[in-house]
Amino acid sequence: MSREVNRGPVDVAGNPTAFYGRLVELLTAGERVALCSILRLAGSGPRQAGAKMLIREGGGSIGTVGGGVLESRTAGWAQEALRSRRPLCRSFALNLQQASDEGMTCGGEVEVLIEPLDGGSAAARDFFAQVVDLLTRDERGWLATAVYRDGDSLSTERFLVASGRPVVSLSNTGRRLPEDLLRASAPTAPSLVEHGLDRYFLEPLAPPIAVYVFGGGHIGTYLVPLCHLLGFRTVVVDDRSEFASRDRFPQADELLAVPSFERVFEDLPVGEDSYVVIVTRGHGGDLAILRQALRRGPDYIGMIGSSRKRGLIFSQLAAEGFAQEELARVACPVGLSIGAETPEEIAVSIAAQLVATRAARRGKA
Repeated sequence: MSREVNRGPVDVAGNPTAFYGRLVELLTAGERVALCSILRLAGSGPRQAGAKMLIREGGGSIGTVGGGVLESRTAGWAQEALRSRRPLCRSFALNLQQASDEGMTCGGEVEVLIEPLDGGSAAARDFFAQVVDLLTRDERGWLATAVYRDGDSLSTERFLVASGRPVVSLSNTGRRLPEDLLRASAPTAPSLVEHGLDRYFLEPLAPPIAVYVFGGGHIGTYLVPLCHLLGFRTVVVDDRSEFASRDRFPQADELLAVPSFERVFEDLPVGEDSYVVIVTRGHGGDLAILRQALRRGPDYIGMIGSSRKRGLIFSQLAAEGFAQEELARVACPVGLSIGAETPEEIAVSIAAQLVATRAARRGKA
């Protein structure tokens, strides 16, 4: 068995490790940036609460809060915050007619928090470096951003929480995170909490979802770049070393060449949060992987194949004792039903199904 891990750059879309990692890089380089976060969305909008982008003082952005006029306004507010060196909280509302006039399809009210961060501040750099460190270790935690108002003055403070206790704070005020927030269950989705006159924006932190692609053939070569672009962590597994190669998969996070698929899960940390895509070159490999995947119970299992193949493999597994409820969880044929035929089209249909599964988990579908 051979394993190769990609240490190269990654995209930031949907990937908090990459997003905060990029922020640490900018701060380490001495740049001043504005961290812009959607705190609240009332009605419809292009992005939900928790969407983020970075606006650089010299121009340019990383991430998105929804594009269009909202993003343009946010960029202007960010430059204002960078000039004043003070955080801003701004609301942006469009009714449906205004949205149409501005070329948007959504009409709602969005509240955006803009926080200027100084690249010369070791405190800011070290705080977000600890966020990245937590995510890199595949650990979970959450962020609490306190928004304090004193008349027209606004101040913020950030707390990183892991194992139920604050690990570190980015302190501008010296205040503590209220104990009742710490005693409450960790947030499962971004939420804005009123606490007396103060507000706290709570965000779960979790490493990107791992997509295990079993099979390094044509579909995999198109699927992995899409998953990378969408912020998933990708692991390609094949029993042929030439098909689990960096030449074929330059964007894969990990490549694993195995002697056989029969006991491959013994070497993989596939868990409930993982996604499994089965696109090997034959029924035997598909059956071996599906059998192991069902025992692990990942959040998503998709297997390529016709209805006839599905019937044959499912009958075999049912004879082995797998319940119909277990087999019904398997997406086979894999991917959304969009009439896909070519490897490229099938890869798009699978990637779309993975996004839909992730959105449903986050309560957005």
